[in-house]
Amino acid sequence: MSEDRIYLNCPFDEKDECKSLGGRWDGDERKWYITADMDAEPFAQWMGDGDDDSDGASGETASDDGEKTYLNCPFDDKDECKALGGRWDGDAKKWYVPAGKDTVPFAKWL
Repeated sequence: MSEDRIYLNCPFDEKDECKSLGGRWDGDERKWYITADMDAEPFAQWMGDGDDDSDGASGETASDDGEKTYLNCPFDDKDECKALGGRWDGDAKKWYVPAGKDTVPFAKWL
C-alpha cells in the first residue's frame, strides 16, 4: 500500500463518525487517517492546527513553533475543554491547547 496518508486527531468517542465519513484506521500507528486523494473538508475537525483560529481576544497564545501547551483538565471537564478548541493527545494522555491558539479560555487548567 503506497498511498499518502493524512493522519487525524480523532478522539475515540468520535471514531464512528470518522469511519462513516470514509476515514480509515491504521492499526500500526493506532490513528485514523484519510488519503491525499480524499476530500479533507469533512475531516477538518480532526485535522491538526489549521482549523483552530483564535477568537481575536488579546492574551497569551500557545507557542507558534508547533509545541503543545498541555492542560491539567479533569475528565469531567473534557467536553468544555473540547468545545473551547482543546485537543486530546492520546500518547501523552492529556488535553492540550494547539499551537497558536489563545490560552486564556483554558486558564483554569494551566
